[in-house]
Amino acid sequence: MEIDLLAHPHRNVIAAVSTVLVLAIVCGFSWRVYHYASLIQGGALTEADLAFAQKVTTTSRISNVPVPAGTFDVASKVAPFLGNKDAKLTVVEFADFGCPFSREESFVIRALALAYPDKVRFEYRDFPIDELHPQATAASEAGRCAAEQNRFWDYHDKVYAGQDTLTDSSYAQFAAELNMNVAEFNRCMASDRNLPRIQADVDAGVAAGVRGTPTFFLNGMRVPGAIPEVTFRKLIDQLLAQG
Repeated sequence: MEIDLLAHPHRNVIAAVSTVLVLAIVCGFSWRVYHYASLIQGGALTEADLAFAQKVTTTSRISNVPVPAGTFDVASKVAPFLGNKDAKLTVVEFADFGCPFSREESFVIRALALAYPDKVRFEYRDFPIDELHPQATAASEAGRCAAEQNRFWDYHDKVYAGQDTLTDSSYAQFAAELNMNVAEFNRCMASDRNLPRIQADVDAGVAAGVRGTPTFFLNGMRVPGAIPEVTFRKLIDQLLAQG
């Protein structure tokens, strides 16, 4: 069964099918359609809320790989996070530092983390799409090297702010601007020791149906696209209300 974020106990099958057909036209991506129908049926979203479904950077390498149905335990004990580590709602984002939609969403997540400091855990996982963003993996490595100095989130903000001008020299420059230990940062980058961890994130994402960035999992339920803050709040509030 595909993701059903907000299942309604009295779902009308005909209405659901009609909604799916409408969304197939609106979204244009058949693999996203069914769970959006569930969101509408549950009352969390309207069709007008679903424009974000188009805002995904997809990777051609795996675009034809079948997308699994269900919910997925993609939370990681070692991934950077904001909020309460024991929150009842965990939002996991698979993102690419080179993706403009991931950049757009970085501001949303920062705002939501301030709005739900105790109720939600926001977790970041890497999904670099190098065929579209040549600096993506290097940026992911840089983020992890910053995390080793407990500076992931301010470094994360720096990278996204400089997304349009990233070069090989950008990363040490960002570290210096943030008053990090640049020598240790450079050793970390030169070692490539974080590449296996980045690949582990990618593998976990692919297995859970990530086909582009950003893709979110709300307590394991997959929602692709750069979700606007107002829509994201609707989803969070509905899920929190369900307990």
